[in-house]
Order: sequence, then structure tokens, then C-alpha cells
Amino acid sequence: MQKHRWVVILMARLALCIVGTGCSIRQRVKMAERATSELVGLTKTDLLSCAGVPVRSEKIDDLEFLTYATGNSREFFCQSGRYCQVTFTLKNNIVEKVTYAGNTGGPFSQGEQCAYVIAPCLKDKE
Repeated sequence: MQKHRWVVILMARLALCIVGTGCSIRQRVKMAERATSELVGLTKTDLLSCAGVPVRSEKIDDLEFLTYATGNSREFFCQSGRYCQVTFTLKNNIVEKVTYAGNTGGPFSQGEQCAYVIAPCLKDKE
């Protein structure tokens, strides 16, 4: 009887964890989707203020590319490590485009890892 109670408690905690994680993942996916349009027009100064210093930058002609990275390469259960490289394309110190690259999420959570970079730059975080 005592063993059964322990299993029920463990299963309830696991279910709460999964439900809570699922909600936060969906929220990060929505943030990443919003950022590709809402961050266009942001100044370079504002971008550096909210996202920090990029891990890589490159200038080609009149365009500047600022790249930020997040995530890890560790494996968890059967999933390979998730990571995102967020690249902001700027022209005249204004963001013109936001793109994502990498293993940014699962089949139903693409872009989820990218939210860690862009969240501080969104005006309202849902």
C-alpha cells in the first residue's frame, strides 16, 4: 500500500512538470515567432542594450550581421542538444531581418531555444 502511494505521488509530480514545461515551451515558440517581425526596426543601440554583446559580427558592404547563440549540445533522453543562433541583419544601424539557425526545438516547438536570446528585447513577454 505504501509503495502504491509513492508511485501515485511520483506520477502526479511528473505530470505537473510535463504540463508546466509544455506551457513554457509554447510561450517561447510564440516569442520567437513574434520576434521575426516585432524586432525589425530596432536600433543597434537598443539591440545591444537588450540582447548584449553578440558572439560574432560581420560587415559586408552596407549590411552588418550580429549573431547570438544559446543552448547546449548535451543529450536529454532521446533528444539531441538544442541550440539556436539568432542573426540580426542591420542596415544603417537598424534591424532589417531576424533569422534563426540550429536545432532550435522539437517537431512542434521550432524556435523555442531562440526565445532565450530575443525575450529581453520584446516589449511585452506574454
